Amino acid sequence: MSRPGQLVAVGRTSDVYAFGPGAVVKVPRPSVPAHWAADEAEFTASVRDLGAPAPAVLDVVEVQGRDAIVFERVRGPSMWELVLDGPQNAAAFGKELADVHRQILRAGLPVAVSGLVGRMRRKIIEIKQFSEAERDRALHTLEGLPRGAALLHGDLHPGNVLMSPVGPVAIDWFDAAIGHPVADVVRSSLLIRPFDSVVDRPHMPRAARPVLRELHESYVSAMHDVLSLPRDELCRWEAVVAASRLAEEAETDESPLLALWQAGGKSGDPSSLESLLAGGVSRWG
Repeated sequence: MSRPGQLVAVGRTSDVYAFGPGAVVKVPRPSVPAHWAADEAEFTASVRDLGAPAPAVLDVVEVQGRDAIVFERVRGPSMWELVLDGPQNAAAFGKELADVHRQILRAGLPVAVSGLVGRMRRKIIEIKQFSEAERDRALHTLEGLPRGAALLHGDLHPGNVLMSPVGPVAIDWFDAAIGHPVADVVRSSLLIRPFDSVVDRPHMPRAARPVLRELHESYVSAMHDVLSLPRDELCRWEAVVAASRLAEEAETDESPLLALWQAGGKSGDPSSLESLLAGGVSRWG
């Protein structure tokens, strides 16, 4: 059994420790299924082989009686730490997040990563807040959307991007999938969107709403071409991605996600992506 060193980072499902020179070890919590570490290690190695900005996987070892992943240690703060240190630069970081996202979407198709639709289907089935009718409607909506064929990170936000001396590195590839790029951009939009009722974002602590607004609008502006779909299709993507996020039980306030699902992503809803795009066409050119 291996011994981890100093605690480096704390996540929702895992803790990260120093692990000898130039490495860290990601140790899942006891509540995490035993196979997750091996799965994430395989996904991360597979996308890195394509040239995606991912850390090197060095090993899978046993720590505290559980499989844990040894990664190269990426030296540098997270993008979110830099946003907090320089909130006046939030718009610039929104554009940089979009640049990282484009690099991922264009990387290619790794053989180890499964399809997005299957992943989302499993999540929707697990949503505790849904009635059987809502669950059936969500599944029907999902099945009616185009599949697409791009590498998706699945959880890309500034807290999951480390700013190394040689460039940004995306971490936490457990939710990687192959699917439509719009799904991944909508997902990132929901993760960084300044919902009025949300005070705390666990994945981006101490987030001030004006800073998030600048970050989010800049990111969406930079991804505008990816999101240029017929209005009804974009609204359906937003609704079903919000629904699948509910299954993760990761937000302190789930009401904005429920509202997006219940509204079906309708145009005119003040928090909808479609409304933001429609309102920003002239501003974004």
